[in-house]
Amino acid sequence: MWGLRALFADGGGAVRGPRPELVTQTPGYLLRVDPDTVDLHRFNRRVAEGRARLSAGQPAQAAALLGAGLEEWHGPALADLAEAGTDWPELTALSQLRLDVMEDRFEAELRSGHHHSVLGELVSLAEEEPLRERLCGQLMLALYRCGRQAEALEVFSRVRRSLVEEHGLEPSRELQLLQQNILVHDPALAAPATVAPVLPAVHTRPEPPEPQRALPEPAAPRAAGPAAPHTERRSVAVLLVGVRTAEETGAEARSSRALYDAVAAVADCVEEFGGTVAGSLGGSTVAVFGLGTGRDGASLHAVRAALALRARLSQVPGPTWHAAVSAGEALVRHNPYDASAPVRVVGRLVDEARSLLTGVPAGEIQLTGEAVRDTADLVRQLPTERAGVRAVAGLRTAGQAAALPDPSGGFEAELGLVTGLLARSRRLDAPHLVNLLGGQGVGKTRFLTDFVRRIQDEAVRVVRVRGGDVAGWTVCDVLRACCGLPVSDTADSRLTGVVRRVAGRGETAERLLRRLGPGRPHRSGDQGAEAFDAWCELLVLLAREQPLVLCVDDAHAAEDAVLDLVERLASVPHEVPLLIVALARPADLLERRPRWGTGLRHSVTLTLERLPGATAEPALDAGWLGAPAHEEQPAAVPRTDIRG
Repeated sequence: MWGLRALFADGGGAVRGPRPELVTQTPGYLLRVDPDTVDLHRFNRRVAEGRARLSAGQPAQAAALLGAGLEEWHGPALADLAEAGTDWPELTALSQLRLDVMEDRFEAELRSGHHHSVLGELVSLAEEEPLRERLCGQLMLALYRCGRQAEALEVFSRVRRSLVEEHGLEPSRELQLLQQNILVHDPALAAPATVAPVLPAVHTRPEPPEPQRALPEPAAPRAAGPAAPHTERRSVAVLLVGVRTAEETGAEARSSRALYDAVAAVADCVEEFGGTVAGSLGGSTVAVFGLGTGRDGASLHAVRAALALRARLSQVPGPTWHAAVSAGEALVRHNPYDASAPVRVVGRLVDEARSLLTGVPAGEIQLTGEAVRDTADLVRQLPTERAGVRAVAGLRTAGQAAALPDPSGGFEAELGLVTGLLARSRRLDAPHLVNLLGGQGVGKTRFLTDFVRRIQDEAVRVVRVRGGDVAGWTVCDVLRACCGLPVSDTADSRLTGVVRRVAGRGETAERLLRRLGPGRPHRSGDQGAEAFDAWCELLVLLAREQPLVLCVDDAHAAEDAVLDLVERLASVPHEVPLLIVALARPADLLERRPRWGTGLRHSVTLTLERLPGATAEPALDAGWLGAPAHEEQPAAVPRTDIRG
């Protein structure tokens, strides 16, 4: 005790605020310190402030304060004493308090509309605490807002099964109500974001706007028909039309009448060709075709409506516009018994059209996806700089052949198949392995380059590497590249940030950091089994946060550990949207691995053959990850294609 008192007294200017004081007090000693120097006091203060902000309706400030409080945690409380055998009830209570605060922070983030940013942490923590109903409800809400309704309902089923089988209890009333609201797509579950109102179907030209008003007020939704609206998955075509005002395009003045006429013209043209205006999305009008007749001809009707709009607006000066058409499956909420009832369409189809629209020049109409194939024989299409996207030049006349250049080198069908497998992997949350086999110069690298360009507008992470002695990629290099980390830096601080982001601050994150922390071997030959498992687990968590596409060229020349990694990732039993594309020469690969890809749940092999007149395979493009420089360039960061 004398030594401690002397140590505190010699602290000098190194101690801010009141110096620690050790005093004698029955039945022992008491250490008096400034509360701000104790992490637990700082944690409690910030939590109290954060909860007060949350109660006051300030979720953004609450999330920041609660997050700052959780930053005080760097592992289990008093971990050194707990490892020595000390077991205090206060530690259990403190651990539960930490979980409560994490749930408070998730609630604040969800109220702020940040469901995407906390989804990875929610998934990880819910796996560790499967019976915390509030946490599972937050995960369900985040999944629902991310468009993953089926997974949200699966979370409820898993929680209910655990409660019933282990404790004979039903889920709480709140969790059951959340399940019902997800089933009926209750609007109250929508993220709190500023979005344009969903307009009812427009069948007649609206009344002109009153003076002193730029745009007419949206009409109130009409009463439902004899049956209530319902949501179903339909095969439809979607037309998005964006109108830019004179102010946005840099003109001297904004003409409200011209803007109003342009919006009314969109409604007229959509109605003329059998479509329905389904509202607005980020300033663009959304129209859906094929509700009454199915998708047969729906893409053509959407294109004809856009062409009619182009002819109508080109005759008068006014706001500029552009349009995009996409076709496929979407979730449509409508009343089939009441044509005047509002219609709402959501899903990847709308997201694809919106992403396409951002790159469409003024006055142009562009097609993507199935809309290109649906209208190939009836619409004059021109290639664009974006793979799989066509510009509309007009309707074909009788006798005109649909002779479009094939930029894919004759592998358009195979490209469509691999793109469909990516969509299937994302829909099922299951790993898929695609083997592209072909001889030297057949066009494998060009095929993969075209595939990556085709999915460049999708919210996926794309990592491309090459096998072989020249590239020198080890299994650890590939794993670090997939995690977005430099392959040559073994002690980078970004690793901690990545783990914290996808695994939160619970036991999973601490375990991963212990196994992946500084000092762990970098080369695959020295990598321990625990570290290798931790890398794979981190990659799975990252793929759950954002779907991952791993492309491995010259897989036949890769080291055995890389091939083992590919087979292991392709056979991951967990739900994870992961697509692995392996390009190889069939003889070389199958000689090394005669049973390559067999026995996997989702594995497809495609053989590419040189087509008549096909040119030699081009040189390696700049989109590939180069050889990792371990000693020559220790600070080099490999290039990865991050899409979305």
